[in-house]
Amino acid sequence: MTWVSLLFLIVPSILLLPHSLSQAESDTLKQGQQLHDWDELVSAEGVFKLGFFSPGSKTVDIGVIAPRYIGIWFNKIPFYPLWVANPNNPVPDSSGVLRMDTDGILKIAYKGGSRIAVSSNRAKKANSETNITATLLDSGNLVVRQIGADGIAGPILWQSFDYPSNMLLPEMKLGINLKTGHEWYLSSWLSEQLPSPGAFRLGLNPNGSRELMVWRRGEVYWRSGEWKNGKFELAPELTEGTFTKQLDAYQFRFVTNENERYFSYSKKSNFILSRWLLNDLGQIEQFTRDTSRWIWETTSPCTTNYTMNATGVCLNEKPSNCRNGSEFFAPKKGYMNVSFTGDQIDDNAGLALSDCHAKCWTNCSCSAYSSVFDNGTGCEFWSREVQFIPDEGFGREIYLLTYDQSINGTSSYHRVP
Repeated sequence: MTWVSLLFLIVPSILLLPHSLSQAESDTLKQGQQLHDWDELVSAEGVFKLGFFSPGSKTVDIGVIAPRYIGIWFNKIPFYPLWVANPNNPVPDSSGVLRMDTDGILKIAYKGGSRIAVSSNRAKKANSETNITATLLDSGNLVVRQIGADGIAGPILWQSFDYPSNMLLPEMKLGINLKTGHEWYLSSWLSEQLPSPGAFRLGLNPNGSRELMVWRRGEVYWRSGEWKNGKFELAPELTEGTFTKQLDAYQFRFVTNENERYFSYSKKSNFILSRWLLNDLGQIEQFTRDTSRWIWETTSPCTTNYTMNATGVCLNEKPSNCRNGSEFFAPKKGYMNVSFTGDQIDDNAGLALSDCHAKCWTNCSCSAYSSVFDNGTGCEFWSREVQFIPDEGFGREIYLLTYDQSINGTSSYHRVP
């Protein structure tokens, strides 16, 4: 077959493919278009981007065989996703494309697999001159709506702000739609490599009070206290933290009416980037970037000696007969000097490191733990008899039970023997 005849075979097949966005940046995906792994949507003012990513990667990683997700991130702070479209259903490689199907649903398609639905609306075209589109707004919200023949956008049919991941952006809500029963809440990631829901959840107290709560595996872990006079009684730092108050950059509100009940906040300046993160330890991290600096503030239920050493794991556990309040777990690089893998292994891939912490804390013979898998899931435990060998170069991260001697008047800390 000659090159000329081959060209005549290839060109028509290319013309039949859905249009790609790779020719130019756009904030909108229309029916008939598709977003490849190397394409991105960019909001109108360039504040946010949407595209494929692999957790923990600092590059685009086109062509690699690795779990790929659709995410939204700050344009100026790439590869730290603020929202994930398919947290439970990653694409196994870079063959994925995002497209708007004829039924008005955003779906991810990839080689050799079933399509993954992103949006849940089932909008139908009013006529052949209308189009259902997905647009990335400068708020970070991805909205699906019908565009009329006159170019006027109809009501929002679906939006990413209704389905947060582990981040709260300005104008997002934490609460409940009283008409539909739909809840707005944050879920921590299972690990830094897995955006599927983890051990912690941040939302509104379901009893009707104006209070935020963090749950850990379904049990109440932290409360903000009631919302009064523009702040939370037990967590005033959420709205009156040192830098938050100094900047005077936000407006906080708690809304209650016949349709909905929620907490939200907004920015006073478009020059500020902001987000709240529910991390995998159940802490609320507030991040602000203005024109000249980066600011982090953290709200946490930790009230014991965890704060005395910055390396200690900040997790509150239930009282235990074998813990006297001076212990904490500290991460160290190295390995355990044993001829077998560990005293006990739980290879449940649904376990987060915080779950390992809880299991080791309540087991009086446990003195160290680590994850089993490279993605940070599963648990491996060791007893006090096993020796830890430090190795910063090639060691794995192991969390050692440690006691703080500052309880007895000194500031040093050592591993519990």
